[in-house]
Amino acid sequence: MARELVAGLHLVLIRDGEVLLGRRAGTPFAEGHWHLPAGHLEAGESVLRGMAREAEEELGLRIREQDLDLVHTLHDLDADDGVGRLRLFFTARAHTGPLTNREPDRCAELAWWPLDALPTPIVGYAAAALADIAAGRPLTVSGWPATSRAAPSRTAVGGAGSRLVLVRGNSASGKSSVAAGLRERFGRGLALVAQDNLRHVVLREHDRPGAANIGLLDATARYALDAGYHVVVEGILAADHYGPTLRRLVDDHLGVTRCYYLDVPLAETLRRHATKPPTGATEDDLRDWYHERDLLPGGFETVIGADSALPDTVDRILRDTGLAELPALDV
Repeated sequence: MARELVAGLHLVLIRDGEVLLGRRAGTPFAEGHWHLPAGHLEAGESVLRGMAREAEEELGLRIREQDLDLVHTLHDLDADDGVGRLRLFFTARAHTGPLTNREPDRCAELAWWPLDALPTPIVGYAAAALADIAAGRPLTVSGWPATSRAAPSRTAVGGAGSRLVLVRGNSASGKSSVAAGLRERFGRGLALVAQDNLRHVVLREHDRPGAANIGLLDATARYALDAGYHVVVEGILAADHYGPTLRRLVDDHLGVTRCYYLDVPLAETLRRHATKPPTGATEDDLRDWYHERDLLPGGFETVIGADSALPDTVDRILRDTGLAELPALDV
């Protein structure tokens, strides 16, 4: 009889802002990807005993069951095989024994990685779980049909392998050029969700709080992610108007998410605008629209300065997100 629930145990060891990851090798799942130390629960053992066993088998670390703390749970329905997976993430308050790679046939190497600069490629749900843990979210439910009896803890969107890129900045900061460069380099399967297109072209509305384009932008990005696309959302996306919606989108995404703010000074903004074909916007308009470092609350955006050339910015985002290692999609 096929198992209907698979329980996975994951160890989250953090020191000085870095997390321990292993690069998988010789395994059918996620070959060459970085992942948290993990294994499956075996018959006849508790989740605490199982986590302690996996830590010793894989890392040579001895952890008492009472020193393990559950910090996150992911319960998802695998779209590929229809199997429910309960993924439990534990931290250890104490452990003994030297850290050793005891399964070199399955793990090519162990390394400590900064939490704000995780390596690529990385197992998508592990990266998403680390983000959830940092945000204090104890539970994620994904992939299960909705019922009238209970709502999921969050409206999960996309999958473990999807990529969401947010590119914000003032007018003439290069947002559209970066998004177009990402599309050109990656190929098919990367959806561009542009604020200007939805607000100016589709709806032709003013930029104001609660405007219809905010919800349309959110719905379009979510639809594309759930349809299997990677997504780039770009625009001025003023923090006071779009911030809450963008924060929910970032929180709900199950895959790898990276957010960028293109920080271009006003003088450079005006210089760049002067080199473009006339748009009807005056220099006074640009000064009125300019908001210095209009960052979203929470400090989760990476700031890229005006000294970063377009090709360098595109290269950086492709590397950060892991898109550089992924093939284009047959869509």
